[in-house]
Parts: sequence; C-alpha cells; structure tokens
Amino acid sequence: MIPIGTDRPSKKTPVVTISLIALNIVTFLFVSLGLNSNSALAAGVMDVGVFYPGTWTVITHPWTLISYAFLHDPTGLSHVAFNMLFLWIFGGAVEDRLGSLWFALFYLAGAVAAALGQWCIDPAPMIGASGAVSAVTGAFAALCPRSRVRVLFFFSVIEIPGLVLVAIFAALDLLGQIGSTISSVGGIAYSAHLSGCAFGLATMIALLGLRVLPRTEFDLFFLLKQAQRRRAMRAALDQSSSPWMNDSAKLAATAPGVAAATKSTTLFAPRSMSESDVKDALNDATARWSRGEFATAAAAWERVASRAPTHPESSGALLLAAVTHGRKLNAPARAREILAALLTAVPAPSREVIEQTKAFLSELDETAPA
Repeated sequence: MIPIGTDRPSKKTPVVTISLIALNIVTFLFVSLGLNSNSALAAGVMDVGVFYPGTWTVITHPWTLISYAFLHDPTGLSHVAFNMLFLWIFGGAVEDRLGSLWFALFYLAGAVAAALGQWCIDPAPMIGASGAVSAVTGAFAALCPRSRVRVLFFFSVIEIPGLVLVAIFAALDLLGQIGSTISSVGGIAYSAHLSGCAFGLATMIALLGLRVLPRTEFDLFFLLKQAQRRRAMRAALDQSSSPWMNDSAKLAATAPGVAAATKSTTLFAPRSMSESDVKDALNDATARWSRGEFATAAAAWERVASRAPTHPESSGALLLAAVTHGRKLNAPARAREILAALLTAVPAPSREVIEQTKAFLSELDETAPA
C-alpha cells in the first residue's frame, strides 16, 4: 500500500516539510554520487552521521541521534524515495496544525525518540528518516484520524481512514519486529518505526489533552466524543420498552413544565453556534440524558440542530431528541415531527441516521394506540 494523497491539503505552503525533503534528497545525492567517485568527504559524512547505539557513542557523538535521519542507503533510490513520499503526504497536515517552527522541533524530536527506541529494543547501527517520518504519521493519526488517505493498492486507488492506515503500518512493523527477533535477521529498523509512531501519537494526544494544541472537529478527541454520543444514541434506540413509557411522572417531579416547553421548540432559529458552543451543548445534552433530565436534553439537542444545521452532529442530535420525545417524554407526535424533518433535511443525514430514523418511525407506528 502506497499513499498518494489525503483530503487534508495544506492551508499554506509547508515550508519545513519541503525543506526536510530537499535536505534529505541533496544529502542522499551527495553521499551516493560521492561514494561512487571515491570521495573521501562523502565517505566521511556517511561515517560520522550513522547512529551507533551505545552510551559512549551518545556521549561522544550526540549529533548522530539526529544526523542518521538525514542519511539513506546510497545504493538505491527506494529507501529515500519512500521515506520522502510519506513525509510529503503526511507532513503538510501536521505542519499546518503545529506551525512550521514547532513542526521542525517535533520532527527532530521524533528522530531522537526513534533512535532511542531502536537502541532499547533492538540495538543496531541506523540510517534513514523512517523513524522521524513514523513520528509524523503517528501525529497525523491523532490530528486527522477521520481523514481519507488515497492509497495505491494492487493497481487500483482506494481510500482508507488515516487512523486505520497508520494502524495497518504499525501492525506490519510489529509483525516485522517479531519476525526479525525470531529469525535474528535484521536490515530494517522496525523498532525505530514503532517508537517514532508511538512518540508522535502520544505527543499529539498529550498536547490535545492539555489543550496546548487547540482541538478541532478532525482530531482524535472529537472522534472519541463522537463515538460516545453514538453509544448514547444506540442505547436510546436499543431500549425495548414502549416509546411512551411512564416517565411523565418522573419528569413532572424533576423538571415541571419543561416537557411542554420542549414541544414548542422550533427546528429553525435565527442565531448560529460556534464550533466550541456546539461541542459544549452536545456534551451537556448527553450528560443531562444520562442523569434522567430527558426534557432538557431533548431541548438541547434540538437547539443544536436548529442553530447549527450543517454541523456533522446535527442529524444525530435531532434523532436523539426524537427518540427522547417518543420513549421518555410521552410525546410521539413531536417525535414524528422531528423524524419527518430528518428524512427531508438538506444536506441529507448519514445512511446510519436515515436507517435509524425509519426504524424508529416504524416502531412508533406499531405501538400507536388504536
């Protein structure tokens, strides 16, 4: 599988990514052509740049923790070509999120982390940018897990989610490392690949978790929150009891008057919501639903859908509101009104939401009082 592009193009020219690629290619050509012409300088560059794992080497030649990442096998093009291809495909998106300076520092830190990982797991002399590039792919998996990566696969082009593709490459490296350990045959720094990828993934998760790096609707944390909301949706849809359960008494005791207010909520409102407002509102609605505050949860989901109709979570929020009205608030008419709006919404909801909408409509019809 060879990646050839993503749906996350750089918003601005990825200066550092291009510079790193150029530096690697220039160094490769200098060393390769120099060795073929018996250049002592080229041989010297190759000799002092290789990373040899060992405490003494790190103390006396600390630059090799980085310099090795700019050297490649001088006998062929495949080593440098594949590394630079991966750096070009994934580097731009990561540089966009980190900024050029921080991306450069992250890349160099990834090279160091990969070298240390190889040293600890399977010590052997190292050259090549694959460890640092793996750090970039790990970062890409955390920052753009839902992105679609175009991959050349057996003479055809397919699209794979970024997180899935990085996981596949990591699994292949893990299998390679296991096979290399069993057979005692080296040649590829699998441990460096794995260490670099783990470093990139962990670093981005830490930065996002601490909010040092602003979160977006594309990153891993958003994906996890989306999964949480989908679990809540499935939990609501999977309940086998009647849509108009006897929750009205509980509702009246905990939130009197709110049920009637939610019925008058319109699907359209003049004001819009920011991305952060949408996230906060969805999280609040989910929390209220889990506490049994069904009326206010339904109102919150409808408010999100009306004020942010084009948001990816809007249709799911409306479906949750409909299910809550039908199963928890004894308001099947309101539930049908919302479900009808979902089926005619523009843009159309996802296939999953449409199927669940139709299924719930059928359930309402089957359990309607005669």
